[in-house]
Amino acid sequence: MSTIKVDNLQTTGGAPLHSARAWVNFNGTGTVSIRDNSNVSSITDNGTGTYTSNFSVAIPSSNYSYAVSAVWNSTASSQMHAGRRNNSVMTTTAFYHESSNNLGSAFTPSDSPEFVSTVFY
Repeated sequence: MSTIKVDNLQTTGGAPLHSARAWVNFNGTGTVSIRDNSNVSSITDNGTGTYTSNFSVAIPSSNYSYAVSAVWNSTASSQMHAGRRNNSVMTTTAFYHESSNNLGSAFTPSDSPEFVSTVFY
């Protein structure tokens, strides 16, 4: 197998191409376990609905973009919210995220059986 190493990729029109710097799919209920990933060394369970994805290789800057989603493990009618953990600082070595649901009158932290997080830079 060959390896191609470049600093920048561009389309034929000159627009830069960006790929995910890190992504992870994990089970956030019970003992947290990673199903699959790229550039994530581990997941830290910080309590109900809050997690830290630790990067294997640091991201070049903390000004990255991210996308997250979570599945709600219930037949009850509610909405699931997933995002960057409130008041967390974006770092080059880890991404802090959370999941919550609005089963009651307000969103409350909730573990998710399927949490997916992707970081782009």
